Amino acid sequence: MSAMLCHACYAEPDAVVDCAVCRGTGRSTRMPLCRDPWNEVTPGLWQGGHDVLSQSRGACVVADQFDLVVSLVSRQGYGPAEGVEHIVARMADAVPDAGASLVLAGLADTVADAVRSGRTVLVRCSGGLNRSGVVVASALIRLGRTPDEALAEVRAARGPWALTNPGFVGYLRRK
Repeated sequence: MSAMLCHACYAEPDAVVDCAVCRGTGRSTRMPLCRDPWNEVTPGLWQGGHDVLSQSRGACVVADQFDLVVSLVSRQGYGPAEGVEHIVARMADAVPDAGASLVLAGLADTVADAVRSGRTVLVRCSGGLNRSGVVVASALIRLGRTPDEALAEVRAARGPWALTNPGFVGYLRRK
């Protein structure tokens, strides 16, 4: 597993020195599961995953709650229901290379356009933290947020472990 940014200081230079959670390293080595299968980041735009803290096998199964579902990881039996637009675009939880950057840009455009047109959108991956987070944050940037505003919105909605992949954070901040 690649190093993840600390959930308390996010390796920000001014905060990392005094961070009690990572003890000044700026890094974390473990990530918990989210409580909810998905959370609304901004009206009409939801972020989620296939794995959550739940005893219910069906907790993360999508039916027809959304108009568009973007799955960066796809598992049989997790939906969405027939008739719901479903885009499957497998993506590594790694620094986006040129090809992955093109895919990310296309997905972000599609998601932002859908939200602008009043559709409800779910972007999901395994844990619902990093891959889904980079697509949602990229869409938020296209909807007018700065990279740091987009990072903050994703983390506020999905939890402090969202977007702790340093490659994704760097990608967003270069936008």
